[in-house]
Amino acid sequence: MDRVTLDSKNQKIVTQRNIFLFFSVALSIAILMLSTLLFVKKERIVVVPTSGNTLWIEESKVSDTYLDKFGSYIADLLLTRTPADVSRKNKIILEYIHPSFYHEAKKQLQQDKESIIKSDESILFRPARSYIDPLNLTYVLEGELLVFVGKTGEKPSCAQNEPKRFTFGFQCHAGKLLLKSLKRENL
Repeated sequence: MDRVTLDSKNQKIVTQRNIFLFFSVALSIAILMLSTLLFVKKERIVVVPTSGNTLWIEESKVSDTYLDKFGSYIADLLLTRTPADVSRKNKIILEYIHPSFYHEAKKQLQQDKESIIKSDESILFRPARSYIDPLNLTYVLEGELLVFVGKTGEKPSCAQNEPKRFTFGFQCHAGKLLLKSLKRENL
């Protein structure tokens, strides 16, 4: 082999080595950046319903729409009850209770259940207005609480009709919104 051809081939090999070295360094830097970003990244789950606004959930935050929808769901479970469905609704509600509020909520739900079954009451809440506080993760519901008492052989009559405000306090824990407090007020 002559010297010129050998130098030419060596030069090509050195050029290829330098190109591969450049890409290897660039990929190493990219891997280091991605690894760093992985530790500071917050996972966000986006739910796109078939109708309405999109919802998102992070580890410690939720979208305003999700807070509003979840608050109205919990409010419906707590404030619209009959003797026939009170046990089922209590089970569902207890799934969404924060551990720090669990025993107090379970005790209150049990008392409500006994009262509803014993008196044969049906509770209906007519919401007038609702709003949220996204910073404190609260859902406030104002309206009219109606309690109907059934009598055997007669149509149920309205025994109680009061304007009330319910404030539901939530906490986002590991991407799940949990009920942490419930405050009832007369208006």
